[in-house]
Amino acid sequence: MRRMLSPRRLVPIAISAVIVVLALRFLTSATHGLHVADVVRALQAIPLTSVAIGALLVIVLYSALATYETIIARYVGGPVSSRRAAMGGVLAASIGHALGLGTVSGGAIRYRVYAAAGLRPLGVGKMVLLAAIPYPAALGLLLSVSLLVQSEAAAPILHTTTELARGIGLALLVLHVAYVTLVLKRREPLSFGRYLVTLPPPNLTGVQYCVGIIEVCAAASILYVLLPAQAGLPFSVFIGVYVLSILAGLASSVPAGFGVFDATLIGLLPHAPQAELWAAVIVYRVLLELLPLVTASLVFAAYEIWWRLPSQRARVAEIRLAQRQRDD
Repeated sequence: MRRMLSPRRLVPIAISAVIVVLALRFLTSATHGLHVADVVRALQAIPLTSVAIGALLVIVLYSALATYETIIARYVGGPVSSRRAAMGGVLAASIGHALGLGTVSGGAIRYRVYAAAGLRPLGVGKMVLLAAIPYPAALGLLLSVSLLVQSEAAAPILHTTTELARGIGLALLVLHVAYVTLVLKRREPLSFGRYLVTLPPPNLTGVQYCVGIIEVCAAASILYVLLPAQAGLPFSVFIGVYVLSILAGLASSVPAGFGVFDATLIGLLPHAPQAELWAAVIVYRVLLELLPLVTASLVFAAYEIWWRLPSQRARVAEIRLAQRQRDD
C-alpha cells in the first residue's frame, strides 16, 4: 500500500497551491483590458540606458556570488580551486533560481562540479548550506529596514497601519540582532534533536550579510531602473515591495516565482501604469533570469563535454584513488 503523506508534508504543498491559485486569479483580473500592443509599445519606450544599467547590475550581482563562493570554498577547505568555485557558484545560482528549489537544484550542480575536483560529499553539503544563507538573511534585514525607515509610505501599499508596519519591521530587526548576537557569543554547535548545527564564525557572517545585501539590492535595482517614472516610489520603499514579492514567489515554490512574483508586485503597485509595469518586469526577467540561464546552461554543457574527455576522467580517477589511500 502507498504511504499517505503526513500533515507536516501536506501543509507546505497546500500553502504553495493556495498562493499559486490566488496569484493566477489576480493576474487574470489585473490583465483584463490590457492589450499586448500596449506592452510592446511600453517595451520599446524603455530607454537603452536603463537596460544597460540593468545589465551592469547583473554582472555586479553574479560577481558578488562568485566571490562569495570562493570565500566559502577556502573556509570549507579541500581541493576546490577559486576558479572552479566561482564557476560553480554562478552556475548553481543562475540555473538553480530558474529551476526552483535553488538549494536542491543548485546543490546538485555544485556536487557535479566540486566532486570532480575531489571534494567529499560532506564538504559539498557544507558549501551548499553556506551558500544558502546570504539571500534569505538579506531579504529579512532589508525588509525590516524598509518598514522601519518608510513605515508611513509602506503602510498604504501594504493596506495596514503605520504602527503595524513599523512593528513588523522592528520584530524582524530584533530577530537579526538576536542571530548576530548568537553568532558572536556561541561557539558550541546548536542541538536540534539528533542534529547539530555549527554556526558560521562572525567574520563569515559579516560577509554573508554583505553579499546578500549586494545580491538583493542589485536585483531590485535592475527592476527599479526599468520602472516607469509614474511609479513614484523612492528606492527605500520599493525594496520592501520587491522583497515581499520575492518572498511570495519563494513560498509558492514555483520556478523563479513565475506568475506569483509578478502578481504580488503588480498588486502592491496598483497606481503604476500597467503596460509599463509589465514591460519592466519582462525586461527584468530577461536580464536577471533568462540570459544568465542560457549562458550558464551553455557553460555547463561545455563543462560536461570537457569533463568526459579521457584526460579528465583519468585525472578524476587519480584523485579518488588518492582519497581512498588516505582513508586506508
